[in-house]
Amino acid sequence: MKKDPGRDGDRLISGKLRVKAARGGAANAVIDVDGTEYAWAPRHAWTVAAKGLKVLSLSVSLRPARTRELILDLRLRIGPEEGRPSEERVRRALEEGIREALEAGWDPESRGRAFRYELVDAG
Repeated sequence: MKKDPGRDGDRLISGKLRVKAARGGAANAVIDVDGTEYAWAPRHAWTVAAKGLKVLSLSVSLRPARTRELILDLRLRIGPEEGRPSEERVRRALEEGIREALEAGWDPESRGRAFRYELVDAG
């Protein structure tokens, strides 16, 4: 029996039927950069142990789903004994990444495709 996506708010994504609650994920966090508040949320992360890197992919926007999204990839150097970078280090790198993306041409007030920016050796 097929489910009616319009009836209860479920949606077909990548061939899988997911409910609204599963799509929404965690609430966005807010960060203030130079007097402007940006909503951000983690997308994914991975570690490259051989190179001592922790890579985080974050989604940033003024108002999620309403303004142009910034996909910010942070490459953070980590030592062999470190697990994940501290929250303070990630926030500093996030602020720096937003400033650099703005200088590189990201216009958060516009609409359109997501703007992807990579910040190397942040923090």
